[in-house]
Amino acid sequence: MTPRQRRLQQSAFEKAAAAPRKSWLGKCILLTGIQSGWIKSLLTTWGEGVGGKTAPRMPRGHACWNVLKGRNWSDKALERFTVALNQAREEGFRGQQAMNRAHSILWPQSTASVIDEALQNDDVDFVEQCVLQALDINDPVYVVGLQYYTTRKKISDITRELQAIAPWLTDGEARKRVRWCLEIFRAKTFLAVRNQMRAGLEDC
Repeated sequence: MTPRQRRLQQSAFEKAAAAPRKSWLGKCILLTGIQSGWIKSLLTTWGEGVGGKTAPRMPRGHACWNVLKGRNWSDKALERFTVALNQAREEGFRGQQAMNRAHSILWPQSTASVIDEALQNDDVDFVEQCVLQALDINDPVYVVGLQYYTTRKKISDITRELQAIAPWLTDGEARKRVRWCLEIFRAKTFLAVRNQMRAGLEDC
């Protein structure tokens, strides 16, 4: 971690520690179980793809992202993709390779178009673009989410780091704030992904 990143993390953790309630950190929608499972799988795979990077990359634009095969945005489609992505990870694939494997499970190569093949290689970048559009890099929600998904840190690890900066918080209070940040991180990223996919379909 660079000195700048360390300062950024400390500032973000101080803000998270000062949060009296979840809404103080940011408003978010309540995701359904399927939506939550899908975005968790997507973020885990994104984290594997960008883990170890010292800073977020700048967003890169592209016409549309066909992870749900175009216009079929439904809980059933989300569930199918989550199952495929989990299967890919169980098979040992990580990061972008897991994304590509999930695509091949859902849509065999023989039926994939040239455009789909090109877009598959941009999946991790697309998720990162959505994360960066949804959250400011100085936002404690972003910092906690980045810590959780792009490193091997668990909620308990981040809780201890938060308590080191804010020792007046009990273990339960610190853990609650970490969970608040992760819930908002997932919800805002979910909305950004959905909006980007819908906007992309209009351009296709």
